[in-house]
Amino acid sequence: MSTTTTLDKLFDSVSECLTVDTANRLANLSLPESLRQQLDEWADQNSLGQLDDVEKNHYEAILRALNFITVLQAKARRIVATSQP
Repeated sequence: MSTTTTLDKLFDSVSECLTVDTANRLANLSLPESLRQQLDEWADQNSLGQLDDVEKNHYEAILRALNFITVLQAKARRIVATSQP
């Protein structure tokens, strides 16, 4: 089984825990502006090689978390879409 297939099954299992209401809330979740600005700064600094190891690890951890949330949001949107008549 590929990593992608395994991760998809994991995300499906998590999304099965969502009600339509929580799926809708998750689908509409957005980043606070202050975090968005900080990520933009880190992205610029990272592309210039200006992040120290601690900052780079922190930045990469946040990006991994955001990727996780993005996949969950896609699953949530599917739940909301299929629940509407």
